[in-house]
Amino acid sequence: MEGQDKPHGVTKNAIPNLHPGQGPKRWPAERAAFIFVAMGFWPRGRGGRRLLLAAGLAVFGAGVYAILIEPDWIEVLRSVEYMPMLRPGAPDLTLVHLSDVHVGSIGRRERRAIDIVNDAQPDIIVITGDLVRGGGRPGELESFLSALRARHGKFLVWGNHDYWDGVPETWGPEVVRRAGFKLLRNTSQAIRYPGGRIVIAGLDDPITGHDSLKLAMARVSRRDACLLVTHSPDVVLSLGNWDIDLVLAGHTHGGQVRLPLIGALWVPHGSIEYIDGWFDVNGGVRLHVSRGLGWSWFPVRFLCRPAVDVITLRSGLPPGRSGAKSIIGRS
Repeated sequence: MEGQDKPHGVTKNAIPNLHPGQGPKRWPAERAAFIFVAMGFWPRGRGGRRLLLAAGLAVFGAGVYAILIEPDWIEVLRSVEYMPMLRPGAPDLTLVHLSDVHVGSIGRRERRAIDIVNDAQPDIIVITGDLVRGGGRPGELESFLSALRARHGKFLVWGNHDYWDGVPETWGPEVVRRAGFKLLRNTSQAIRYPGGRIVIAGLDDPITGHDSLKLAMARVSRRDACLLVTHSPDVVLSLGNWDIDLVLAGHTHGGQVRLPLIGALWVPHGSIEYIDGWFDVNGGVRLHVSRGLGWSWFPVRFLCRPAVDVITLRSGLPPGRSGAKSIIGRS
């Protein structure tokens, strides 16, 4: 070993070559230091050890809950949204807002979601993007979408995961059509009912750069009640002067994992300001952000249950109020 040239890339600070049977001289000291430090943190009393054990069990239990229980424990969020653009005295419309369904298979969560949606007897169903998880499951997605029923129509837009998995350019549009959904890619669709004309404008995914608000709003009149459907909620930061009454978005998963006093540990790009729930944004526009039904990247949810939003659209203004607000309930 001695007399050999120094190997390429080894600096003078590297651990020197050792004779057979000789180990690193620093390791025993480092190991001893580690043991002493660990012993300093290890509780010596019986009460301290019980507390440490309880903390370990709590962490283990939280992990089991986040993986096995909460991802399938759907919360039904009910709200009443007043819309002055609808004719006075018009009948209520029931709108179900789903987002980030990330269908990988038809399991317990998907079957429960189908029952919740259909039991609500919605007039309109809107899905605000991210239909798939990993792509390549057209049969499962078609089964899920086909099972949903609505009186006046079912509408959806693509999300960033859909584009990342190549779904819009391959089998996606045909599956959506066969399932009875109207795919809105920077276009709109009008619904007529006794309350007037409601236009649902669909903005293609902004995260992947497929959006065009100008095209989506091209056929919207100032006399229409307009619902803008989009995947990313941050589009409300640049709505301009378009006549939009309500924006429906998703993308955030509500943070997916939340901690007490801290909130969401992480939210994706495109959802900086608006994570979950109802918001008033510029120009009197109302924004609703769904925390979504599925999960992405990791199969966990913690203190952020998957949600189905059942929204009652009601004409006029809330009693005793001068601006459009929502009345919100949970179940």
